[in-house]
Amino acid sequence: MKKTIVTPGELVAYAEEFETKGAVLAVDHKYHASALSVATYDEKSHVAVVKPVRGSAYPQPGAVVYCQVTGKGRRAYQLRCFAVEEGKNAADLKYPVSGVLPYFFSDGDIGIGDYLRAKVVSTYGPPIVVSIRGPTYGVILSRCPKCGAVLKRRGMMLYCPNCGAEVKRKIAVGHYAT
Repeated sequence: MKKTIVTPGELVAYAEEFETKGAVLAVDHKYHASALSVATYDEKSHVAVVKPVRGSAYPQPGAVVYCQVTGKGRRAYQLRCFAVEEGKNAADLKYPVSGVLPYFFSDGDIGIGDYLRAKVVSTYGPPIVVSIRGPTYGVILSRCPKCGAVLKRRGMMLYCPNCGAEVKRKIAVGHYAT
């Protein structure tokens, strides 16, 4: 196995020599790197695997994202997604991505200004479509609609320690910050 670093546009392999996987572009029976990557060549099986150094700047379907609810429309909530979950940690997106949460993908109530943990369903349009169906998806931080204090969890309800208001939200089990 041989490993090398390749830059965008650099020749990775010829089509006659290697089968390629990963971040490559095929031009005239030649494979060129499409991003700054590490190319691993397996001489026995004639396979070249090209893995980008950085991940995608746009969340892919199935990824877990963290978003803030910015508005409520007739058919969906509007969101601003700012982080993607990688393993146990959350990594900030280079640029915030707009998203929508259709009402049929939410199992409960959420409010404007709430922070959500959601799963990306589709990335076909400029706004990504997310879902909070499932026990580990939902509100991870919420503020009181009356006074603006951070709400505390009491069972499956949220209450305000300042004014005593209680609100019902679809809470992400195991992820709600108190």
